[in-house]
Amino acid sequence: MIGSFIGRLTSGCAVRTLLGRVGIVGGNFAVMMALAVWLGLDAFGQIAVLWGLAMVAGTVVSVGAPLLLLRILTDGGGVTAGGLWRQIALYPAGLAAVALLVLPRAVPDVPWVAVMLAGLAVNAATCVASIMRGLGSVQLSMLLRDGLPQLALGAAAVLWGPAAGGIMAGAAVIMGGAATLLLVICLRRPAIGALIQPGGDGGAIRYGLWGTAVLGMAAAQVDIIVGGSILRADQIGLYALLRRVANLVALPVSVATWVSAVPISAAFGMQDRTALRQASAAGSRIALLPGAVLFLAALLLLPWVAPFAGQTWSVEARSVALVLLCGAVIQVFLASGMTVATLCGFERFAFGARLLGLFTYLGMVVWSGSTLSALGNAAAYVSGIASGGLLLWALLWARLAIDTSGAALWRAQRGQTWKLP
Repeated sequence: MIGSFIGRLTSGCAVRTLLGRVGIVGGNFAVMMALAVWLGLDAFGQIAVLWGLAMVAGTVVSVGAPLLLLRILTDGGGVTAGGLWRQIALYPAGLAAVALLVLPRAVPDVPWVAVMLAGLAVNAATCVASIMRGLGSVQLSMLLRDGLPQLALGAAAVLWGPAAGGIMAGAAVIMGGAATLLLVICLRRPAIGALIQPGGDGGAIRYGLWGTAVLGMAAAQVDIIVGGSILRADQIGLYALLRRVANLVALPVSVATWVSAVPISAAFGMQDRTALRQASAAGSRIALLPGAVLFLAALLLLPWVAPFAGQTWSVEARSVALVLLCGAVIQVFLASGMTVATLCGFERFAFGARLLGLFTYLGMVVWSGSTLSALGNAAAYVSGIASGGLLLWALLWARLAIDTSGAALWRAQRGQTWKLP
């Protein structure tokens, strides 16, 4: 039964979701390009650093709620009403208040109130997206999770810009209002009774999920945050733009995660190893071919990015772009690993892999010191992606004997089988 469900997902839903994701990422990229041209690369670099800080701060105060809600609302367990409110509002607000007592004194030059408000708003939107996913929404939940933050940033720049703090605070207001409205709509739907029930999860903090989420976001933003403290403002601005182009290549990873999350979680909940293997392979199938096509498209797009932003398409910029694209290809090839680990009770594997990736990046940056260049920053970032992704793949293979990489598709075509533990 789960196998036929996976087939229906990959044949229809994944195509629609991929097209929707292309629209979301295209819109996000257009917003970032418009901000870079309007504000200039110096100011855009500052916005990129503050946005990275907000993403990390929001994940820290989230206590892992988006991942937990996605898991418990799709594996049939459900959540209590009190647990839901603790996860979405109580824990994040309390941690944010503590952070605002400490961070302004430790690092006074950052507009921490605006940063924390933006982080709280992004976390709220992501939690509501997980609820919508549990209710069966794929495209709309993905639009809320991945599309709203960037659109809110662009709208805030128009309404409250050009000061960086004003843009961040304005984006928080827009995202918070949208998330609140959509949460009310979700809670009024009859189907919510199957997700919020007295016997469900009580909303206890899962430290493994929390740590995995924090490390994942830190690894995703560390090259912008650390690079922004070493590189010139215009350098980090151009680097952030090139990273946006590379992210276009990795967009099928989000589609694969969002589409395959339900069958992976359901298969694990039923202890159906065959269905779990099929769901993991389906995620790789969703990600691999579109990722290859987008890699070629990005190669054609890149030469236009720097000149459009008023920068020379130099040899260093080309090298940085190529390295970042290679990192995106690695993410596409290892697309299913993180989904399987976080939804199937192997948070410690995901935590260890992300920790290795973060330490790899930071170790290379420390080794470079003040001589760090944009190319060195990109190489360190991609090295972190590769080391963490390969470690997670190896751990899941050893524990489950399931190949979570794109190579699973070739194994299946050749008729090879997995020896289960």
